[in-house]
Formats: sequence, C-alpha cells, structure tokens
Amino acid sequence: MKIDTFSTYQIGIPNTEAVGNVRPVKHGEISPLEKTELDPNANMENLKSIYSDKQLKRLGIIECETCANRTYVDGSDDPGVSFKSPGKIDPKVSASVVMSHELEHVSNEQASANAENREIVSQSVSLHASICPECGVSYIAGGETRTVTKGKSEYSGPDELFKGVKIDKRL
Repeated sequence: MKIDTFSTYQIGIPNTEAVGNVRPVKHGEISPLEKTELDPNANMENLKSIYSDKQLKRLGIIECETCANRTYVDGSDDPGVSFKSPGKIDPKVSASVVMSHELEHVSNEQASANAENREIVSQSVSLHASICPECGVSYIAGGETRTVTKGKSEYSGPDELFKGVKIDKRL
C-alpha cells in the first residue's frame, strides 16, 4: 500500500510551520538558547522569574538554611544508642535514619527485659513527621519507642488463666 499524501495526525509529527522562522545555526556559532545555558547567573535569574524562592529551595536549586542547620539529638536516658551528641541528617533519608535509631531502643529494651527476668507485653515505634517552614519539604522530625513489660509469672499459657478455678470433682 502506498500513501501519496498524509496529514500530521496520521504520523504524529507536530506542525512545524506554526513555530515561526527557525534558521539553522552555522558551524561554531552559539544559538541564543545555548548562550543562557552557558551563563549560570542568567539561568538563575530566569528560574527566579518563573519560580518562587520556596519552590527553588524545595527543588534543591537554592540551599534551605533551616534544613542545612537542623540537628538531631537523642533525649532519652538510654546510653547505648546513637545521636547522643547532635548530628545532621538529610531530610531525604531522615525516615530510615530515625527508624534505625528507634530500633536501637527496641533491641536495648528487649535485652534489659531479659536481664531483669521480665517479659515484654508490647513494643511500638512512632515516627513524628514535620514540614520545613522555609522550603516546604517534609521530613521525619523524631521518634518515640514505647515498651511495656511485666514480671514473668510461674504459670504460663492457659494454666495462668485457670489458676484457682480448677476443681477436682472425684467422689
């Protein structure tokens, strides 16, 4: 099958006639678009004319001072965990770093319960999220580990539930 004529809709080529006069660039000549790409100040001015400072900070083009100066420090009395001295965390990885820190608390509480002959009833980890007021980037601001333990009893399993209830009915 031979097609002699076709429209731009048939083959998906955009209509280039509506763009305007485009002249080819001579060898060695820099096009007007490439001139702005070579000048970083012109690029920044172009971006600032299009986007707000908050958007440029969110994109990472301009550094956010609040995010750059944010530090994390552990406020618990658990001596065997990280972040006893202030440390910086990138907002992009704050969730995984804070979660691993909280899991250190979980493992320390489990070891402490075993050493004190106690059993763990429940453990939970909560992460607290926040949004930077300067750039609008969300990050994990901190976390909390909760552990509930109780003393181990001499009865275990179903026997504990029926303590004092079992009656021998032999005659």
